[in-house]
Amino acid sequence: MKINILLPFFIDHPVGGVKVMYQYGNQLAERGHDVVIYHSLKTRWLHKRLLSLKFWKLYFLQRFVSKVVSRRPTWFSLNSSIKSLQIAKVSDYLIRDADVVFSTWWATAIEMAELKSSKGKKFNLIQDDGTHWSEHKELIHQSYKLPINYLTISKYLQGLFSKQTGRVIPLISNAIDPTQFYINNPIESRVTKTVIMLYSESEGKGSKYGLDALKMVSVKYPSLNVKLFGVHDIPPQNLPHNFTYQYKPANLVELYNESAIFISPSLQEGWGLPPMEAMACGCACACTRIQGHIDFMDDHTTLLVEPRNSGAMADAILKLIEDNDLRVRLAYAGSIRVKDFTWDKNTNELEKLFVVA
Repeated sequence: MKINILLPFFIDHPVGGVKVMYQYGNQLAERGHDVVIYHSLKTRWLHKRLLSLKFWKLYFLQRFVSKVVSRRPTWFSLNSSIKSLQIAKVSDYLIRDADVVFSTWWATAIEMAELKSSKGKKFNLIQDDGTHWSEHKELIHQSYKLPINYLTISKYLQGLFSKQTGRVIPLISNAIDPTQFYINNPIESRVTKTVIMLYSESEGKGSKYGLDALKMVSVKYPSLNVKLFGVHDIPPQNLPHNFTYQYKPANLVELYNESAIFISPSLQEGWGLPPMEAMACGCACACTRIQGHIDFMDDHTTLLVEPRNSGAMADAILKLIEDNDLRVRLAYAGSIRVKDFTWDKNTNELEKLFVVA
């Protein structure tokens, strides 16, 4: 099949939703499909993209000269057979005819719905409930009612869509690539007072609650070794001496394997990829009990705490530090659990949907 993948913008650092679409691109290309990924330079409702004279020059060139520019991510290894392009906007004259056109994010879905049928059967993957932090709640709800095919990554999002539309859509959970995330440091031998956390300035990630919890733990255990990582080039301010921050780490699998404990204090997730990666690498996890976590973790694999409760998160970290048998048991259980989620199985389901729709 000829498959077009549409993304709302090109991004130069790891983002979970984009990573998922790149992963599907690779999987589909490896199965012999002809895949082209389009990154739109201008997506409606993304006004912050319109920033500079350089932007307008590039937009003019691509919009009015119908020029398509090759642009590949440096943080993700795309299959060499995939064309990765930047276009001015989602439009019929910049996107080739194909069998399938596959998007993610509500604004791209609205633009995709306007394409000619020759661009392919239209599918949108819902990866998050964008209404939590968006000023466009009504538009997001309207985007659920377009004349296209929908699928989603979690039971939580499947339920939200059903509530809005009365329809039940297919669920294809996210997955882990075992060649990228794996255990190379024995779980039992890890130093218990080593903790790792994704740091983000996005409110939904709840990083301030995680930092508060880690600071509470470090009062009791001054030797606590805290590793933070993220995509913000400025580290969080006023970190204790035993906290470090790595910007866009290239060795993330090693950071996970050097750590005994991973925490995720998120307030809301469509599907939390970092805790899943950490579980695959043998970390015992303390995470918030939210939708987007509980599709792949439960009380047998993770210590779950209520969101916005730094004290409860600190208590969970202390339990994992002070009860080594519990830490090891949860780490093993988590690493086994995430093996159920594979990209190969997911792509089988995706191909079936592309054919029968």
